[in-house]
Amino acid sequence: MKRIAIVVLAALVFAAVSMAASWTGWISDEKCGAKGANAAHADCAKHCIKAGMKPVLATDAGQVFNIANPDKVTQYAGEKVEIIGHETNGVIEVKDVKPVAKPSPTS
Repeated sequence: MKRIAIVVLAALVFAAVSMAASWTGWISDEKCGAKGANAAHADCAKHCIKAGMKPVLATDAGQVFNIANPDKVTQYAGEKVEIIGHETNGVIEVKDVKPVAKPSPTS
């Protein structure tokens, strides 16, 4: 009975660890970080990332996460995105990224 309980517990722990999380924020550059969490910073982020700065995810709440696999987000420089992945010590390994739809203008 103990062995079954241990196996079940291990399976639950593995399932919890393997679940991905999601974050919404702006693809900014490492120099500007949280200051880049807005549309006005888009040109600067694109320029800096193209010049070799590392992309980061800057949330609207002011959190800044480094990106373990920056090639997954570089094309979204300056855009608001949703990232799905795993975070360890402030570094996100991106599994999927998609732009956040811009609100349609109201008449």
